[in-house]
Amino acid sequence: MIQIAVVDDHKLFRAGLINLVLSLGDEFQIQLQANHGQELLDILEKIKTDPNESLPNLIILDVDMPIMDGFETAEHLKTLYPEIKILVLTMLQDETTLIRMLKLGIKGYLGKDVEPAELKNALLEIHSKGFHYTDAFTGRLIAVLQSDGENDPAVSLMNDRELTFLKHCCSEMTYKEIAALMFLSPKTIDGYRASLFEKLEAKSRVGLVLYAIKNGIMVPN
Repeated sequence: MIQIAVVDDHKLFRAGLINLVLSLGDEFQIQLQANHGQELLDILEKIKTDPNESLPNLIILDVDMPIMDGFETAEHLKTLYPEIKILVLTMLQDETTLIRMLKLGIKGYLGKDVEPAELKNALLEIHSKGFHYTDAFTGRLIAVLQSDGENDPAVSLMNDRELTFLKHCCSEMTYKEIAALMFLSPKTIDGYRASLFEKLEAKSRVGLVLYAIKNGIMVPN
């Protein structure tokens, strides 16, 4: 029996998804449902403290939700409940969302227009093999990783020093360590960061890293 949690803020869709999963086979059981990530975490915390209850094997997770979205939820689950596998089911099909979710440890990624047979296959494979990646998913990921950024005009807006700084942002170094490596002052590094935030329309270091990955800007050896 595969114990499943469904997390989606659209109640009508969630109810339909639950009925669909139950219709896919007797091996599937819906253990719990939640409107958003915080509600899910609250329920899991209660289950964890109850010796008569067990955690779900798999969570079907939406991305765009109020209170706590799919990104933050996946991050908490990765830390608190790494044994629970996550299948993302979302309308968001952009590469940035895909890569960010992969970095958070999700085991599968499907659109909400998925066929029932594909959903069943995904649930079974994630439970048995630990992951489910479709051909379309793999193709999009390869295209992102192999992209050289030539089609993005923002790449041409960066000077050589900003580009070098961006590459170092993809490492585990702090901004202070990057400044020392580039023989620059922390104030100059702050200037590069502010400039790239504006040019690349990023709001954080995570945004810079995602841009670098998407456009094939690799960490220097």
